[in-house]
Amino acid sequence: MNQLITLSRVRTISIRGLTIKLLVDSKVYPPSFTTRLIAKNLPSLDCLDVLDLGTGSGILAIVASKLGACRIIATDISRRALDNASINLKMNNVENVELRYGSIYQSVENEKFDVIISNPPMTPSVRPFPRYTWGGADGRMMLDRVILDASKHLRKNGRLIIPTISLVGIDKTWRLLTSLGFKIKVLGYGWRPFGDKLIKIKEYIDRLEHADYFYDKFWRPCWRVILYEAILP
Repeated sequence: MNQLITLSRVRTISIRGLTIKLLVDSKVYPPSFTTRLIAKNLPSLDCLDVLDLGTGSGILAIVASKLGACRIIATDISRRALDNASINLKMNNVENVELRYGSIYQSVENEKFDVIISNPPMTPSVRPFPRYTWGGADGRMMLDRVILDASKHLRKNGRLIIPTISLVGIDKTWRLLTSLGFKIKVLGYGWRPFGDKLIKIKEYIDRLEHADYFYDKFWRPCWRVILYEAILP
């Protein structure tokens, strides 16, 4: 990985008054609109243990560290992503993040945390997109797995910080969280127009039971995103 770094591929990102230097490998999930929404709305993490599921470039682990988290475990199913994140941690002088390889909760077994942060892939499609964006046929393949097992890895009053998009059913995510006993707060909201890839599968999205979108003033189809904080009593 080190030989892949070039000046043109290292970007500077400003979030929450923080200046973060970031290498974004071409095969790793780059910071997105939803990533920034999470970073901008993270609650206080002072002296808390945090799990960052699907760390990608490591940006949310870096932000969590800068916001005072005591200990952070950052996982990913891509070893290339973990290599990328390792470089970014060093560039930002972050030393309290442990990187682990594994899918979802595989690498944390019986460990519990104060906060779990996850931005799972939610693009619905019958044909796989890049692994870091594809959410299965209905877009909920990874999202539901993160939610269903979260309580096993949260301490009392622990929090799951997780977005959900209208293409996979915002209300369905709310109902799932409440059925599991979580108390829910909305931390943030946003919307984005469909990109080229979503335009190509729009007819498929139209057939999904829980998918929803709207048209902006330019008649572009747009998806919504809600950022939930789900608190385990």
